[in-house]
Amino acid sequence: MSHRVLEVFKEISKIPRCSKHCEKIAEWICNWASNNGFKCKRDSYGNVIVNVPATNGYESKSSYALQGHMDMVCVKAEGVEHDFSKDPIDVYEEEGWLKAKGTTLGADDGVAIAIAVALSEDESKEHPELELVFTADEEIGLVGASHLEKNFVKSKRLINIDSEKEGVFVIGCAGGEDIDISFPLKRQTRRFSRALSITVSGLKGGHSGTEINSNRANAIKLLNEVLYRSFSSIELVHFSGGKARNAIPDFARAVVFTDSPNEIVDVAKKVENYARALFTGEDDINIEIKDEDASMDVVDRDSFSKIVELINKLPHGVYEMYDDETPKTSNNLAVVNLDIDRFNLSTNQRSLTEDGLDKICAIIEDVARGLECSVKRHSRYPAWTPKESSELLEDARELYFEMFKKKPRTKVIHAGLECGIFASKLDDVDMLSIGPDMEGIHSPDERVNIESFIRVYEFVCELVKR
Repeated sequence: MSHRVLEVFKEISKIPRCSKHCEKIAEWICNWASNNGFKCKRDSYGNVIVNVPATNGYESKSSYALQGHMDMVCVKAEGVEHDFSKDPIDVYEEEGWLKAKGTTLGADDGVAIAIAVALSEDESKEHPELELVFTADEEIGLVGASHLEKNFVKSKRLINIDSEKEGVFVIGCAGGEDIDISFPLKRQTRRFSRALSITVSGLKGGHSGTEINSNRANAIKLLNEVLYRSFSSIELVHFSGGKARNAIPDFARAVVFTDSPNEIVDVAKKVENYARALFTGEDDINIEIKDEDASMDVVDRDSFSKIVELINKLPHGVYEMYDDETPKTSNNLAVVNLDIDRFNLSTNQRSLTEDGLDKICAIIEDVARGLECSVKRHSRYPAWTPKESSELLEDARELYFEMFKKKPRTKVIHAGLECGIFASKLDDVDMLSIGPDMEGIHSPDERVNIESFIRVYEFVCELVKR
C-alpha cells in the first residue's frame, strides 16, 4: 500500500534515533523544514520546533501544536546482528501491518513524525498555523520535554500522537521515576570446576506502562529464582538482564560454576514449568543450561547472597489498581548488570498520583537500604490529570463519529506521556493523546496496523481544521 505517511515513516526508519542519539533525526527534520520553507529551531537540549504557516483561508483560526518524540527504544531479538548507531531499521509489510526484521520498529514514536511531516508538506491539506514539536529522549524519562522552556509554543490546543489504540482518546497518564541501586562486591577463587551458562529467553516482555498488568513474566526474576534454589551448589560469575527501564525484561543470563550440573538442570526445569503455569500465555519461556568457557574469579558468598536476596525482595508488577483495567501504581524491575567489582540494578516506578509514586519508591528504597545498598532516585516526571471539560476532546469525539461512525472511548493510561510535563509548562493548554493501532511496543515484535495508521493521519488532518 502506497501512501505518503507510510513513505515518510520508512524514510525516517533509515535514520539512527536511539535515545541519547537524536542528532541525525533532528537534522533530517530541520533539513526537511528548510526545503519546504518552514522555520525550524532547536533548543539547547536538542528538541525541535517547526513552524508551519496557515494555508489560505485559515490564517485567522487558532493554531495547533502536533507533538511526538524523536527517539525510539532500540531492542533487538537474541541472535540478531544489528548496529542501531548506523544500520537502518528493516521495515516490511505483512498481512496489513508494518513490522521490522529482528528489531523494534520505532512506530513509537515515528508515527508522530510521519503524520506531522506528511500533513505539513501536502499543499492540498487545509490547516491553521501548525507548531510541530519533536522532543528528544522521551524513552529515558521524558528528558527532552523537561528541558523545554515555559510556554514553548503559543498554541492552546496540542495533539500528542503517542498512544497505541485507534479510537481511544487518552486524557490522562501516570507520572514516573527511576531508581538506581548498587553495591560494591568482592570476588574470590572458585571452588567448583564446571562452568555453566543459565539463559532465560522466549518471554513476551513489552512496555512496562501498557503491559505491566498483562501477567507477563520477568526474566530477571525467573533467573534469580534458579540462582536462589541452587545457591548452595553454585558460584556466580556473571549476571545480566533487561534492556531498558521501561521494558519488561524478556531475557536474562548468568554464568556459574558448579560440581552438580544435573541438579542445576533439574532446578531450571522446575522453575520453567512453574513459570509457564503461573504466567498464562507465556508458552515460549525457555531456561537453557549450557557448558561455558569461563575462568575468572567468582563473586564472594556474601555478595552473591545479597544479590539474590535483593532481587527476591524487590517488587515487580502492579502494586495498586486504578480501575478494573488500569493500574494506579506499579514497579518494573528493569535492568541488572554485574561488573567486576559492583552490582547494578535499575527500576522504573509509575503512578497516577504523586502520593502513589512516593509510596512505591519508598518501598524500593527501604528494601535496598535494608541490604546496605546505595540508592539514587532520578528522572521524575509528573502525572497528567484529566480536565473536567475539554473543547478539544468534544471536537475530536464529534469528528471521529462523523468520519468512522464509531464512538471513541476516553481513557487514563498507566504509561507515561509528555503531556504531564506540558501541562506544567503551558498555560491553559487543551491536550489530547491519540495514535494508531500498535502492538508489541518496546520489543522486537512491535508492529503498527497500516490502515489504522492512515486513518489516524486523515483524522488529524481534519481535526486541525476545527
